[in-house]
Amino acid sequence: MLDAAIAFAIRVFSAGLVFGLQVLLARLMPLDGYGGFVTLWTWLLAIGSFAALGFAESSVRFLPRYRARGREAQVRAYWRYGFRAVVLGSLALAGLALVLAFVLGTRTEPGLIVLYVAIGLPFLAVEYYLEGVARSFGWFRLTTVPVYIVRPLLIGAVCLAIYVSGVPLTLPVVGAAVVGSMALVSCGLALVIAARMRGQAPAGKPVAASESLWLRASLPLLLVSGLEDLLAYCDVLILSLMLPGTDVGLYFAAARALALTNFVYYAMYLVSGRRFALDMADADRSRLQRSVREASRLTFWLTIVAVALTLAAGPLLLRAFGPEFVTAYPVMAILALGHVARAASGQAGELLIVAGRQRESIFIGFGVLALNVALTVALVLAFGLYGAAIGTAIALAGRSVALAFVVHRTTGISAVSLGLPSMKKPRE
Repeated sequence: MLDAAIAFAIRVFSAGLVFGLQVLLARLMPLDGYGGFVTLWTWLLAIGSFAALGFAESSVRFLPRYRARGREAQVRAYWRYGFRAVVLGSLALAGLALVLAFVLGTRTEPGLIVLYVAIGLPFLAVEYYLEGVARSFGWFRLTTVPVYIVRPLLIGAVCLAIYVSGVPLTLPVVGAAVVGSMALVSCGLALVIAARMRGQAPAGKPVAASESLWLRASLPLLLVSGLEDLLAYCDVLILSLMLPGTDVGLYFAAARALALTNFVYYAMYLVSGRRFALDMADADRSRLQRSVREASRLTFWLTIVAVALTLAAGPLLLRAFGPEFVTAYPVMAILALGHVARAASGQAGELLIVAGRQRESIFIGFGVLALNVALTVALVLAFGLYGAAIGTAIALAGRSVALAFVVHRTTGISAVSLGLPSMKKPRE
């Protein structure tokens, strides 16, 4: 699991950068303005994967198998077809968002947020797709460095320069910095991956039947990935509709302070899909079970360590945002329990995608999202910010149970394994 360790190390470093960016903006912006930025950022990330049309996920299913079986022409054909589909699809969705922005009025905060979402959506969709392609080839540095290191550095540098020049950091100014940085990163990443693809796979004429297969396989994954992102940001989105921006900012700071635990999960997600796909391509069921078991153990125990360290440093992390943010520590502790519950099922969700079980993934996604929305709305009315954290933690636990059950029922693979991980390196 050397690749996972490298990915995790990069994400730990990027966690510091992203945390520093959030602290910087919280310090330089008024609390209500920071709450507006949080709302914009969360909506962008929550719906960005929808605009990728599922091709980020289907690339992990198809590309490793094509390469393992020597079908290099199909690799190149998929890359080109997926890129065109994502660009056209995201532009269509951006057009709809632009219409909504002008209906709401771009001088209002909701309309302004929708406007920036519309502008940034195509760049974010391309970024998601490119990340999936890079993951499929095992280019793990490309999946992390541009997005999680270069982008926050760009946003932070631009915002700091603007602030030093005497211009107040309002929502329109920060929104422009965020979208502009996304555009630079996604365009640069596209150029790098396009150059690598020319050296990896010979040109091949796309086969109509293959294009139809790719589209049919990808569109259901649009729902899978979109529902996953909506679940990840559901609490913040609901809070942005029910509570003032100051409360949203406090809750988001607590969630951001737990970023390290998210990065553990993400580091394993980066490498697991490709590993599962290669095991399935070799039709080696016993090796697949070992891969799933090791991914589960690493995900769970590294999450435990990350949660313990983060909670110990929690008051200091929250105080970095400002003295008023320390009051969100109980929210942070409740959310941490949800992260542990999510990690118990390891990478079961990724296994379902690689195995072509999109329908089951969609059912689970809809069910967990509905549970999360219902619990969060009801509990926010009763307990405010704490209610949102409790609802999210319960929903994450329910997701873990549902994934483990469905994976075992459909594939016969056991996704839950809480023993200590092995240090043996799996065969490529």
